[in-house]
Amino acid sequence: MSPTAKHFRSAGALLGTLVLSLACVNVPTSASAGTRPAPKPTDTSCATTGSVDFGVDLAGAGWKFTTGDDAAWSDPSFSDTAWRDWTVPDNWGNHTDLSGYDGFAWYRKTFTLPARPTGVTDSTIIAALGKIDDADQVFLNGSEIGRTGGFPPTFDSTWEVPREYYPADGLLRWGATNTIAVRVYDGTGGGGFYQGPIGLYSKSRLRTLAGVTGTAATRTQLAHACAVLNQQHRAVAAGDWRAYAATLANGFFHQGDTAERRVAEVKALLKKGKVTLTDAQAEVFVDSQGRLVVDTIRTWTGLPTARELLYLDPKKDVELGDHARFFRDDYDSAAMNRRVQFNVYLPKGYTKTTAKRFPVVYMLNGFNGSNIEWEARDIDAVLDKLGVDSIVVFPDGDSGWYVDTAAGNFKSMIVKEIVPMVDRVYRTVADRNHRGISGVSMGGQGAFTLGLTNPDLFSSIASHMGALSLAPLVGTAEERAANAGLRPLTLVAGMSAADLKRHRFYLDGGDSDEYRFGVAAQQMSTALAAKGVKHDYQLGAGNHSDAYWMPKLDRSFGLHAEQFAAYPVKQPREPKPIKDGYIWP
Repeated sequence: MSPTAKHFRSAGALLGTLVLSLACVNVPTSASAGTRPAPKPTDTSCATTGSVDFGVDLAGAGWKFTTGDDAAWSDPSFSDTAWRDWTVPDNWGNHTDLSGYDGFAWYRKTFTLPARPTGVTDSTIIAALGKIDDADQVFLNGSEIGRTGGFPPTFDSTWEVPREYYPADGLLRWGATNTIAVRVYDGTGGGGFYQGPIGLYSKSRLRTLAGVTGTAATRTQLAHACAVLNQQHRAVAAGDWRAYAATLANGFFHQGDTAERRVAEVKALLKKGKVTLTDAQAEVFVDSQGRLVVDTIRTWTGLPTARELLYLDPKKDVELGDHARFFRDDYDSAAMNRRVQFNVYLPKGYTKTTAKRFPVVYMLNGFNGSNIEWEARDIDAVLDKLGVDSIVVFPDGDSGWYVDTAAGNFKSMIVKEIVPMVDRVYRTVADRNHRGISGVSMGGQGAFTLGLTNPDLFSSIASHMGALSLAPLVGTAEERAANAGLRPLTLVAGMSAADLKRHRFYLDGGDSDEYRFGVAAQQMSTALAAKGVKHDYQLGAGNHSDAYWMPKLDRSFGLHAEQFAAYPVKQPREPKPIKDGYIWP
């Protein structure tokens, strides 16, 4: 699996254990790398000027579908004529007999590829399968090409993750028939392929589908890009972090990494032993601002291979970074005993400044969700439209109910690790008066429990159609019993008015909510009002869906903004901006 370039965090930022206490690093730049002019680069062997614009769209009719599970169904010779005729993308909820079905199903499609286009190899083709609810395993001509999520007994919902798989050379049958078979498991609600693109594409075609445009690089520009990539490869192979740092521009910022943070991560990885950095199938094009963009499949020793877009200065041998404002960050979590992700939204002013500090809102996902679900909602565009002037952090709450149990230490992950890490790595106003917490459904329950039990961390609390009437539904019987008091209605009933008034509250619920969370919101409003606690509450027409709560984000973020504005902050003096000649979106 490889996420889209828009959201994927740089492989450099995935390196080793995240340095939770970043020391000040003296990072040499290209300007200090030496006074002798470098020879004009001529090596173009590391990349091409672009792949052939190729694609076979597999969406639409012509698929076969059945429920159940049998490994024999991956075999191209299996006869699926008795299966149902099907069209993708699809949604099981739109089929009467599948609307309540949770379990295994298979999709198959037999199709003919054209003759192999000149310049196309199997390994340059990406099998893009959109988004699948909840987990999948994909076979092409009988060979597995990838899987995402987990099947029972270790079910893991990854409904929000874009699927991109890479067939091995020799697997595709050009000018002949091919069969793709997709094993799917749905654990709760929905089910199926619910979003494209679905097909076999070159990277060039995928960029077009994603709206990423540009012109082919010249041979000179290609050589320039190779000079930067090769310098990075040599520096990492030699264990020379200073030489690697020299390839990062003044003002470098990529998926949350400043130059200092990136170099600290590289140094941490190099301490573990010999490391190699490679780029495969790299394609170079020029964007509308003249930057060189390298669409590459990048691999660092010991880390997953990932597709990335690297932005290079067209005149200097340095990487600029993408200056993204919505991306995935990650770190090695002691609380979870594994590497975990969280998404970060930066307000428009963040990448235009270098000193200004911002308040933070933590946004918690619902049951069977994760940090990646916000990408499917294009939450960055939503927050931009609302004019949100805060950093927003989206932890991966999975289905852990934001407590510490045998299913995972989600409370400790957020409270003891992510909050202090964000305050160290990003330019935050690191106090409780400028830190809020919001959540949806299970996340609304978590916003109340984490907010109320950590009053020194969070000052404003918002719940959208939250499970305020429920205690955490996770863990062993003993753990559930121990956490029974973490029912928001119970918590509020046991707190004094003075303690409750330390917070600002927003809550809502639909009058047709299938889980009666609209009723729970009414009960919470009554409980707060009985203690004289001011709060913003609305019960509106709607059920338990995005269509109900997303239009109300203006109210919840408005509440957080009021809290932050009530405590003005003297900002540090902004230094003169770095003039790199580029206007970042």
